[in-house]
Amino acid sequence: MLKIADGFCDHMLLQRQQPILVWGTGEPGESVTVQLANQVGKTMVDATGSWTLSLPQMEAGRQLTLTLFGADTTIQIDDVAIGDLYLAAGQSNMEFALGNEDHYEQARKAADGKDFRWMGVPQVEYEGDGRDEPLAWRVLNAQNVQDVSAVALYALLEIATHTDVPLGVIGCYKGGTSASCWIRKQTLMEDPELRQAFYEPYWDGLETQSEAEEDACRAAYQNKLETYQRAVADYQRAYPERSLSQLKHELGHTPWPGPKGKKDFGRPGGLRDTMLRRVLNRPFKAVWWYQGEEDAKSAWQYEHLLGTLIDEWRHTLGANVPFFLVQLPGYKEETYVETWPILRQAQAMQALAKPNVDLICTLDQGDSYNIHPTNKQVVGTRLGQLVSRVFYDPALRALYPKLRLWRHGEENVELVFENIDQGSIRLCVDDQTIEAPIREGIARVAGKAHTISYAWQNDPESLTWNALGLPMFPFQIEIE
Repeated sequence: MLKIADGFCDHMLLQRQQPILVWGTGEPGESVTVQLANQVGKTMVDATGSWTLSLPQMEAGRQLTLTLFGADTTIQIDDVAIGDLYLAAGQSNMEFALGNEDHYEQARKAADGKDFRWMGVPQVEYEGDGRDEPLAWRVLNAQNVQDVSAVALYALLEIATHTDVPLGVIGCYKGGTSASCWIRKQTLMEDPELRQAFYEPYWDGLETQSEAEEDACRAAYQNKLETYQRAVADYQRAYPERSLSQLKHELGHTPWPGPKGKKDFGRPGGLRDTMLRRVLNRPFKAVWWYQGEEDAKSAWQYEHLLGTLIDEWRHTLGANVPFFLVQLPGYKEETYVETWPILRQAQAMQALAKPNVDLICTLDQGDSYNIHPTNKQVVGTRLGQLVSRVFYDPALRALYPKLRLWRHGEENVELVFENIDQGSIRLCVDDQTIEAPIREGIARVAGKAHTISYAWQNDPESLTWNALGLPMFPFQIEIE
């Protein structure tokens, strides 16, 4: 019987101005016809029982019908939109649901009536775990946005003020994941640095672990997790006025990590196969990536890890698909002391090194004692502003202050900034803290210095903003 691929269903959104790929299965030799608006494509089911065809690119449109015709099968998909499709990916802060966000009531009302299409990828941790549900699209409204990524929804709301094309997001994320979870196992194994840093340490000592042994470890962890969750519920009933940050500070964080093994979603390459694979065949306008917290323990390898992820995803999605990165906010990481500046620097270096990679600064949007800040409005809005400046409104003023260059004189070191003219910046100069004025985009550090840094802590206490109210990117320079 002729079938169309998972994810082709009512309310779907397809990327405009790119060839439209449609695929599925059927009986070998069966003829296939696909019609979308006035575009028609024909092909045959091959010997393996698969078929694929490409329709010409189309401009933005709404309320279209895609129809599939076979020998004795007709499939009709209604309310198809052609617009801009984004892939929202990463770990828990991208996953953070709008229903748990500080401005939920305001946001859900703002989303009502917008032409936002959403598809969430089921979080299949391992093959056969029972979570392998069909992919499904929906048009967002005030009643069905509770489980949607808060960051993604706020980004959509901002983008919608700069364009009237239909907008869609596919959410493919999972809390507590290293970037290595989203890269092919083979890629990790073939890269000496990544194999040594991520693949081999994970599987060390697990070579002989049986399924029964892993299941027992998983059951024990689940009991521990449920005990913690009951304590959280009791605390919230007893102290309803206290914030989640206070709760975390007093009860500690959720027990983490869980036991390793073949069923652990944190295994290297695992979610690339069980989740990401399901949505890789379609074109995207861009990727939104918010991740890095879980890789604090391997911060020194993160630049290479993130670069490998971008390269590999682009190999499948298209060589020039843009990436928009969310730089990590402030947080008092106590287990891996002062590693977050290294992660932020790795993110910044990828934005510098690779074409079509952009970065937003969120240093001021952290929560010292909660790794999951409950206010996502500013983060999502900034993401939407940057996307809009790149794609829809080049004149949009969404420019972050940052160090452009430094020069060493006889009596001082000059730091030359862009996107800021006046202000003040707190610098750490060879372990001493100074306050330096910025005049005409330049700050001067008197005397000789070996190291100069700004906001080079997990949770910086003093930040610098420009006239647009945007924070400066952190930096550290070594002077010979």
